[in-house]
Amino acid sequence: MNNDKEINSEKSKRAINHFSNKKEIKNSDRRGILFSKLPSQQLNPDRYDNLMTFWNNSLIDISKSCNILIFTPKLLSTYFTVENVSPIYLPLILNEMIKTKFIVKYEEYIKDYGWSKWVWTKMVVQPFQYYTGLSTPNTETEKNVKFILPEMIKDKAEQLYQHQLKNMNSTTDNIISYINLEKSIKDWYITREELDLLLLVLFRDSKVLILTNNKIKNINNNNNGEDRIGIKFAFDGEKVQPIQETDFGILKLQTTYETLKQQESKLLTDIEEISNTIKESIRIKQKNHALLQLKKKKLLESILEKRATASTNIHEILFSIESAKSNQQIIESLCTGVSTLKKVNQEISVDQVDSILDDYQDAITNQREIDDAMKSGFNSVESLSSADIDEDQLEKELDQMLQDHLTLEKEEKQKQKQIEKEKQQQQQPPTSQFNPNLPIPLKNEEDELLKELESLSVTSNPLPKQDENKQKTSELI
Repeated sequence: MNNDKEINSEKSKRAINHFSNKKEIKNSDRRGILFSKLPSQQLNPDRYDNLMTFWNNSLIDISKSCNILIFTPKLLSTYFTVENVSPIYLPLILNEMIKTKFIVKYEEYIKDYGWSKWVWTKMVVQPFQYYTGLSTPNTETEKNVKFILPEMIKDKAEQLYQHQLKNMNSTTDNIISYINLEKSIKDWYITREELDLLLLVLFRDSKVLILTNNKIKNINNNNNGEDRIGIKFAFDGEKVQPIQETDFGILKLQTTYETLKQQESKLLTDIEEISNTIKESIRIKQKNHALLQLKKKKLLESILEKRATASTNIHEILFSIESAKSNQQIIESLCTGVSTLKKVNQEISVDQVDSILDDYQDAITNQREIDDAMKSGFNSVESLSSADIDEDQLEKELDQMLQDHLTLEKEEKQKQKQIEKEKQQQQQPPTSQFNPNLPIPLKNEEDELLKELESLSVTSNPLPKQDENKQKTSELI
């Protein structure tokens, strides 16, 4: 496992690289403006807001991307150094961040929680102050004063809780050793002091409790938090339950099981190496050496068998405890249910139920009698009103009405067709074209028609010239 010094060194490299690759920083002109003096907010509010927005976002950016949860002005100056140039007015910028509570001193953050429980004041705060070198600064921007981003800490603490929830598949998985918790988030690259800070936030939210080495009564400032042996997490949607003696037993079994599995892995590796040594001794005909290694192998195999048996037994015990806890939860749920049921039943007696059911039956019976009476009455009225009516006469009258209606519809349709036909004839333009459907007059008929035409022309008035021409044309035709 990487120690805090190695982790901080790696995070510094990542932060420097991340900041130097920002688009605004790559542009030297733009970088010069960003690294310049912070103006007065009253005299130049726009420039002030732009610079503060940039530095606020930059701090959030490197905190999220590099998991930097605790920082100092000195570290920030290192992170923000580009081409051996750092923002010399960074202390002024940090002062403005402090005024707006964008960043908070770690010491004040601890005090604001107001925790007085011994487990935290003795097991977390004092060790944390020791290995972070926390001290009261003379100025707000003293180089080694530690600061945090409150919102970032809250988000990361919730992320830690959700991470552990995914691994809580049984009633005993909510207890985990401190070392295993560190291993499970090894890729986060957070230090022990940062982990303690996250646990501090979860403790306030009733999501974790710390299992400590109860053999140690007086805690000095030189233990580096080694007294925290385990963490108890709350199940999803619940508050963490108080620590009990069984929790220490479960943690001890888990730790022993993991130790045995590590020993088994080591024994298997040693046995494999000895087997290769035996083969080599046989190849070069070193019989005595091969025999000695074979005895050693048998001894290790015997130890391995014992370790495997022990780990299996412990695993079975953990399963039994898990089953017992599940049974306990079931019994507690049943007790709660029975108690609730009793309280509800106390408000209702058997006599009340019988009385209500009798009243219900009487009401239903009365309703049915009323329905039957109304139905019978309606039937009687209907029969009286229709007593003097001849049904056959009604049928004949209805048939006649239907026949009249059909006849009227037929006449209406014929009239409509005739009207439409006349409209079509009126809309057709007159034509002088030959109609083959007209009858062709015979010779005698033509002579008579010509005579009649001549007589008409004699008696009629003279036609205008234009009409005469038309007449001649007609005669020629």
